[in-house]
Amino acid sequence: MRLPKARAVAIAARLKAITGHEARLSEATGGIRVVASLPEELTTQSRGLILLVLADADRFGHEVTTDGSSVWVEIGTTSLDSAEVPPE
Repeated sequence: MRLPKARAVAIAARLKAITGHEARLSEATGGIRVVASLPEELTTQSRGLILLVLADADRFGHEVTTDGSSVWVEIGTTSLDSAEVPPE
């Protein structure tokens, strides 16, 4: 499994390629947060690609403000947040 930082950097690069906007990385409680602003117009294909990127994260969301909209993802830095389930 890839390290959380490497996952976050890869997701940020993919979001930049799709949106044309630099994604921002920051520390979040228990993980790393990546935020990317969205352009005003998105094609159906771009929306689908963004959803595929979001699916690679541990948590994700979408925000709409008066300044525009953005998507965010979080990559957990603890083993349970990173989808590693202990054996039973």
